[in-house]
Amino acid sequence: MITITATEARKTFFELIKQTTLQHEIIEVQHKSGNAVIMSADDYDSLQETLLLLSQPDFKQAFDESIQQAETGEVASFEEVFGEPL
Repeated sequence: MITITATEARKTFFELIKQTTLQHEIIEVQHKSGNAVIMSADDYDSLQETLLLLSQPDFKQAFDESIQQAETGEVASFEEVFGEPL
């Protein structure tokens, strides 16, 4: 994460937007009234989805079971899942 002052952020605001969207950088902006974070909307949405999944009570157990099944070859083919060949 890059940390800059609010004054620097103001001077380079449009470049910061490009940096967050194209390079997926997260930028912390320091200000005397408190710090803020600038990140791309796509990265924010992804973070929100991850938090939602991780907040589900049985998600980790189901995910771990899925990993074990994949490692032991207990997987369904594309055709079995979607009813058509890949």
